[in-house]
Amino acid sequence: MMITRRRLLIVAGGLAAAAAPATARADSGSIEAWIAANAAGLDTVDPQAPLADLRVLKSNIDGVRIVGLGEPAHNLAEITTLKHRVLRMLVQQLGFRTVVWEDDWSLGLLIDDYLRTGEGDLDALVQEMSYGAWRNREVVEVLTWLRGYNITHPHNRVHFVGAEHYGTRAFVYDRLSRYIAETAPELHAEAAGLIQALRPDPAKPIGQHAWWFFEEAGQDVQQAYLRRAARLRALVNRIHGSAGDRDYSLAYQTARQIEAFYTHYSLDETEIPSYRDAGSAQTIRWWLAHSGTRTAYWAAAPHTSRAAEVQLTAPAGTTAYVPVGSHLARWYGDRYRVIGFAFDHGTYPTNDGTITLPAPLPEWYERRFHDLTYEQSALDLRRRGAPGPVRDWLSAPFRTRGYPEAGEASSATGGTLAEWYDVVIHRHVVTPVDPYP
Repeated sequence: MMITRRRLLIVAGGLAAAAAPATARADSGSIEAWIAANAAGLDTVDPQAPLADLRVLKSNIDGVRIVGLGEPAHNLAEITTLKHRVLRMLVQQLGFRTVVWEDDWSLGLLIDDYLRTGEGDLDALVQEMSYGAWRNREVVEVLTWLRGYNITHPHNRVHFVGAEHYGTRAFVYDRLSRYIAETAPELHAEAAGLIQALRPDPAKPIGQHAWWFFEEAGQDVQQAYLRRAARLRALVNRIHGSAGDRDYSLAYQTARQIEAFYTHYSLDETEIPSYRDAGSAQTIRWWLAHSGTRTAYWAAAPHTSRAAEVQLTAPAGTTAYVPVGSHLARWYGDRYRVIGFAFDHGTYPTNDGTITLPAPLPEWYERRFHDLTYEQSALDLRRRGAPGPVRDWLSAPFRTRGYPEAGEASSATGGTLAEWYDVVIHRHVVTPVDPYP
């Protein structure tokens, strides 16, 4: 376990909370009063602390197949460590054996190899993780904990799965080629030709290949790639693995990911967000059938939402899409639950330095938590006996903060609060993550 400046701070915060537990103060408004009466204070944000305070979450997760862990923004230290604590509870106490992550599927295979066997270089893998969202010490602590858990539970390991298809790397083409050669040699010559034509150059960053295909390849070249990818998937489909054949299941998923990668970058920019989330949902659905494990989905809150559509509005325009959670809710119903993470105010890292995140606007749902005196708390939105104003709040049109770097000029909307979250874990003040390395 690495000891970082951030960890020292959160441990100190936990000790302070233990010495002087916070209490909630009821607001004069009925919604605020209900929140104050029903929110349960959490002891700490220290990811390695005892988990007794999280027992308030367990009744909401009984019998659930998949739990979304939706964060309001990436790169927030206390949100990440609170999610880490919840993940520990899901794994250690409720038998969850997979974390699906908002990152590329092929990279997820390499991270899974590392977490299960120790094969690979954690530092290099973290540097490969998408954009800057996960390249921080708090995420490294999550992965380090998972690796440690797997070492001590060799017969009951936790898997790591990437949900996305936007960075499908060259090595999965090679793995697929070997599989076809071994299981269907009569198909291998054609498959090898398709793979050779589709395979990105492993010596170049996958983002460079994606940019070339999206911006420079031209429609005729794109269509040729799409035909090859569809043909490759059809070839793999002809192998027809037996029921429960995990090798075939993985091979078909690989072919589907290759096709999804090229389809993604052939679409108009307005179509990509919904296509991306539909693909992530299909990958999660595949994994649940492939593995049979109870699964946590670690992602930004708009992706975990069950709303029919979410909209992210900012000065540059509005992005609208059907989120992953909407598909999961349609397939799994009440066996898909969402734990949402929220905050009141704090600071946030950007490329130009740290900015201030103000307290929520009156129209954002988080405003109702503003007067809680807990540093962090959990509120079960499914709690029975809520008064009429609370039920109206849960079913009213939903609005929250959007892109944090845009401040009050950005918001996220779509659906209702009850469609976004079953539980809200609220942190009062947030600070930036520690960059890694």
